[in-house]
Amino acid sequence: MAISPEKMLTALAGDVADVRRRVEALEEQDLVQGIEGIKITLGDIIEAVEQLQAQQEEEEPSGPGSAPDWTKVNQEEARELWHWLTLWCRDVLRPMYAESIWRPCWYEHPQLRVQLTWLCAYWHWSYEKKTVPPTRAAEWHVRWWPAVKSFMVEEFRDCGYERPDAVMLHPIPPPRPDGTVTLVETDFEDGGLHSYIEAHVARRPPAEKKKPKDS
Repeated sequence: MAISPEKMLTALAGDVADVRRRVEALEEQDLVQGIEGIKITLGDIIEAVEQLQAQQEEEEPSGPGSAPDWTKVNQEEARELWHWLTLWCRDVLRPMYAESIWRPCWYEHPQLRVQLTWLCAYWHWSYEKKTVPPTRAAEWHVRWWPAVKSFMVEEFRDCGYERPDAVMLHPIPPPRPDGTVTLVETDFEDGGLHSYIEAHVARRPPAEKKKPKDS
């Protein structure tokens, strides 16, 4: 039986529509599979990053690195080092830990300055990062600060208010009968810190000038 052209066109149109639906379904299926593949890939990447982070934490050095060496700094480095140490001593060490034993002549004690420098480096290493373990701060308080504190007490033994039974290294006039004082022996500094720093910096070698790059 002959089929009319109109029926053939109708049948073909239906077949084309069915094929299109199947293609779209396949495309959607491939897209879902592609998304699942992306999720798996992202999961692998996240896992790899976490492993790298854990490895980096494990490989982190067990100390704050090299402590600044006062004997090798130039003028520019010495000034920066004084500024760094002075701010920490003024804002952290003295008010929080050492006010009762502090003496305003602290900067005139070179060996104490060296010990305060590495103590400051350890403190920053213990507190600067939010992810550091609390054992760092615990070690600073239990081990390092008590050691420097003992040294500081001994170093300041002949510093402070004048005593008739001692030869003072850095004497401070005692309180007057009316209770007034020119300087409290636990003040942060005695007014000579700035000039001392300038004299110390002047004795250091100047910073090397950077050579211009070849044009």
